[in-house]
Amino acid sequence: MANPMYGQNKADSALDKARNAFRGKLDVAVAGDNTQYSLSKDDCCRTFASHHANGMDITLPAVSAADAGLWIKIETAVTVTASDLISVTAQSGDLLEGSITISKASDVIANAAEFAADESDDLIFSMNGGTTGGLIGSWAKFTVNENGYWTVEGFLYGSNTLATPFS
Repeated sequence: MANPMYGQNKADSALDKARNAFRGKLDVAVAGDNTQYSLSKDDCCRTFASHHANGMDITLPAVSAADAGLWIKIETAVTVTASDLISVTAQSGDLLEGSITISKASDVIANAAEFAADESDDLIFSMNGGTTGGLIGSWAKFTVNENGYWTVEGFLYGSNTLATPFS
């Protein structure tokens, strides 16, 4: 807490969250060709754009409620292949929460489905360029919430029989 005065703790929590949202580099990292990222908290607040069919792997830093507001965003500029995923992995105990919408690129409106993390054991989010999204234009954002977990939101483009990207 930045300000220990009586009655100020709630406001300070919001200020801490806002400060965390601007903690990192605030730029775009062009990634791909199976680039491996093991992020620290100072590497957050950044967009990772996949520009290669070989995808990338991102390991999120360990977080707590004090880190609320930290975020990363994944954007797919080149469709990934099924054998080379875009994968995001949280640390043990830092569950993925939230939901994502996946739509078949052939008919965005008629073929959309929502998939939610079960909030009990999901630590991995992956796009395979097909059933779990990852076609060009897919995006997902991971934000640390007040419980110290990662809230996931976004819109993915997929194909075939759509399936959850959470595991």
